[in-house]
Amino acid sequence: MRMKIRSCLLTVVAVSGLLFAAIDVAAEADGPDYFRVTGVAENDVLNIRDAPEAGAPKLGEIPWNGDGIRNLGCQGGLSFAEWEVASEAERKAAAQTRWCRVSYEGVEGWAAGWFLAEGAYPEPATAGSGAPSLWRLGMVNGEPVVGDAEATFGSDGSISGTTGCNRFNGRGEMDDGLLVINGPMATTRMACPGDALTMQEDHILAALQGRLKVDFDPFSQSLQLFNEDAGVTLRLER
Repeated sequence: MRMKIRSCLLTVVAVSGLLFAAIDVAAEADGPDYFRVTGVAENDVLNIRDAPEAGAPKLGEIPWNGDGIRNLGCQGGLSFAEWEVASEAERKAAAQTRWCRVSYEGVEGWAAGWFLAEGAYPEPATAGSGAPSLWRLGMVNGEPVVGDAEATFGSDGSISGTTGCNRFNGRGEMDDGLLVINGPMATTRMACPGDALTMQEDHILAALQGRLKVDFDPFSQSLQLFNEDAGVTLRLER
């Protein structure tokens, strides 16, 4: 039975991949939770860039029919509510100034907001799909998390997420049943409001480095990561 669970775990973690190349930006968090691409020619792509400008380095691509693109906040142009009621002329006038920070298949960056419309919540990743897997962090050392904390594991080994305060990103790999993360996570540098959130962030970042034991419960679809050196256990749920 333990071998079956471990086999299932390795498939979930290794194939689902390993949450967000973050920068310090005050972005307006309005609009839908998820976008879809609109107005891009068939078989063309929407670029994800390092900064909200057309000449910024490209981090990744979203296909012309991409959906389930997570909205991390937009800046410039019209708000989503204003866009919904604006005339075509008003939309065109504001189009070239609106950029949205998005996350798609483990890549986080900026996309031109005029090519984004309200999209659908992505289907949960399944073992063997190769799609990134989004997990909610439910507990740290047995205590419920403060705020919204989560992690995304990408099929390319990328790991990104949020501690409930700052965003983080890094890379890992499976080695003999252990999740191995070389070096600390790269993070944003925002001061966390309150001691509880600060302590939670310290624990999460301490846990996400080095060698982690991984336990997967196929019944509850929960994932537990234990870093013995840090003395921290993280419990994540779909």
